Amino acid sequence: LSRTQKLVLATAVAAVAAAWTQRKRSRPSSPSDKKDSQRGSPPGGLAVVPSKEKCAAINLEFLRRMYKLLHILVPGPFCKESFYLVMVAVMMVTRTLCDVWQIRNGTSIETAIISRDTRGFNKYLGRFALLMVPIAMVNNLLKLGLNELALCFRARLTRHLYKEYLTGFTFYKVTNLDNRISNPDQLLTQDVDKFATSLADLYSNLSKPILDISIYARKLADNVGGLWAPAGMLAYLAASGVFLTWMRRPLGKFTVREQKLEGAFRHVAARIITNSEEIAFYRGNEREADWVEAS
Repeated sequence: LSRTQKLVLATAVAAVAAAWTQRKRSRPSSPSDKKDSQRGSPPGGLAVVPSKEKCAAINLEFLRRMYKLLHILVPGPFCKESFYLVMVAVMMVTRTLCDVWQIRNGTSIETAIISRDTRGFNKYLGRFALLMVPIAMVNNLLKLGLNELALCFRARLTRHLYKEYLTGFTFYKVTNLDNRISNPDQLLTQDVDKFATSLADLYSNLSKPILDISIYARKLADNVGGLWAPAGMLAYLAASGVFLTWMRRPLGKFTVREQKLEGAFRHVAARIITNSEEIAFYRGNEREADWVEAS
């Protein structure tokens, strides 16, 4: 096959894989899943009401909710979060340029070794040793920016949620009049922390690969000549990304299940602390132990 035919074949395979994955996602849940979701809740009403939950997906509703959250997390262009966003972007560009330089320098070192050029070897090895400290500083600054960004997201989102939670009698309605949220303590603490960290990582994990692919594709096109090599690489990345996304689908269900179980267990522990006097008076420690085991 010629290069053009190989490129067309790779693109067709990626398109077929994407269409097949989208078709699998659009299928309704199986009857066994519905039966599992309609089972009775554990003692104490700890489970969130199922059967009406929608599957998590990147759709218009998800983008609309994310847009509202971003307005809360980044209220303006001159806030602290905006500064860390710019800092992370600059560090990612710098890190990508450092990676390109390391590839070139490593190639020069290998060339000097093969050609037995002692002077060239010492020259490129010295450059590598001198620039290790700045490259390490760039990596640490990138980690610092991501950690600070996640911390700022968590602080601002926590303030907003507690402001709404303590407005009027919302805290009373959530725990006594509404059974849709059975573990608000879990949602307001651990889940907010994980969401802030995941959102900061998402910003890095989306922008860094796009930047790397664009720079590497341009360099590859300049060295090889033509667009067939970058196009083939992008087709391969698209096909492998679709395949890996399909392979990771069950992990999302396990993560949701894990968070529900952790919230139920935290709720049981908090309830024992709150009602410890009544439990001791009625000697209900054995019953509480059964509920802990069930959670």
